Order: sequence, then C-alpha cells, then structure tokens
Amino acid sequence: MHTIFKPGLAAAKRNIGPGLLLQGFALTIALLYYFHDPTQNILLKIPKIQQRMGLFFPIVATAFFGGVIPYLFLATRKGIAPGRHVAIFLFMIGFWALMGLYVELLYKFQSLLFGDEPSAATIIKKVVADQFVFSVIFSAPATTLAMLWKDHHFSFQATRNEITRTFFTEKIPTVLLALWAVWIPTVAIVYSLPLALQFPLFNIVLCFWSFLLTALNPSSTSTK
Repeated sequence: MHTIFKPGLAAAKRNIGPGLLLQGFALTIALLYYFHDPTQNILLKIPKIQQRMGLFFPIVATAFFGGVIPYLFLATRKGIAPGRHVAIFLFMIGFWALMGLYVELLYKFQSLLFGDEPSAATIIKKVVADQFVFSVIFSAPATTLAMLWKDHHFSFQATRNEITRTFFTEKIPTVLLALWAVWIPTVAIVYSLPLALQFPLFNIVLCFWSFLLTALNPSSTSTK
C-alpha cells in the first residue's frame, strides 16, 4: 500500500513549502475580509462583476488562473516541447474552463444543501463533501484522465490503452493525495467566506495546483 501511494506522498512532500505559503496567503485574505474594512470593500466588488458575467465568470476566471498563467510560466521556462505550444495552450484553458464551471456549480449546490453560515459545522460538511465525494468521484479521476490524454498527444486510442488497473490503483491515488495536501486546508478557508467570494479565492490557489499537476508528471510537457 505504501508503494502505491509513494508518488503522491512524494509530490505532496515536495510541494509542502509552496502549499503552506499559498494556504497562508488564502488565510490572510480571509482574515483581511473579516477584520480590515478597506480590503472587504475591494473584495465585495468582485461579486458585482461575477453577477454581470454570469456563468462566463467562472469559465473565464478559471481558464486564466488555471490555464493561461501556468502556461506562460511553462513557456517562459521552456517547459513545453517545440511544436506543442498551441495544443498545450488550448488544452490548459479548455480543461480548466470546464473545471471552473463544475466548481462554481458545486459551490452553489453546497450553499443550497448546507447553507452559507460560516460555522464550524457548515464548513466541515462542505469540506467533506468537496474533498471526499466530489474529488474522489469526479475531480481526481477526471484530472488524471485529462493529463494522461495530454501526455499521449491527445490520442484517444493511446489513452484508452493506459486505462489499466494501475490507472486506478496508482495514478488516481497519486493525484488524490497531492490534491488533499493542497486543498483540504484551503477549501476550509474558502468556505469560511461568503459564497460570492469563495470562487475568486479558489482561483488564486488554482494557480499553484496547476503547477503541482506538472510536478506530479514532469515529463508531460517537456519530453513528449
């Protein structure tokens, strides 16, 4: 069992420093919202923009924070093989745009299901549903499959050939462990904020998570 989870544990350990830094930043934003009026006034302008854009807001915002920024980082560090720039760019913005829509719907559904009161009980319910239901059933498998598809030059046949027992016993658990290391503390902070501000804070952390996925499989961009 230890061998199965070893890659995920290694990736989580390798990124614990940046993860703690980003979680500290998220916590700082939450504390400033509750205890610093100027910051609260600035943050409360975001829901107005989101209201005007509707569902386009999570799509555009997540494509930017999860796709465009990490892509530019990889491109400037020559982390993308020649000839793959356009394909990788379109994949990253498309994948994260869809994930952003799913996360926005998740947050709204949980708001209806558990309410918006930032109490410990409500936050715990949302964290459990988010990380141990949504992530286990959908987020981690979908992310693992998408990255596998990208690594195989977007070949459906090659990707299908890789969906073996190892895919379920090693690859998904690897992503899931790294996901939990970053997101369990983070979503607890996210759910402490009002619903309208949860998604913007999620996008800030998403930049790091996108980088972490690359760290889990460094060969996916530079050597294929």
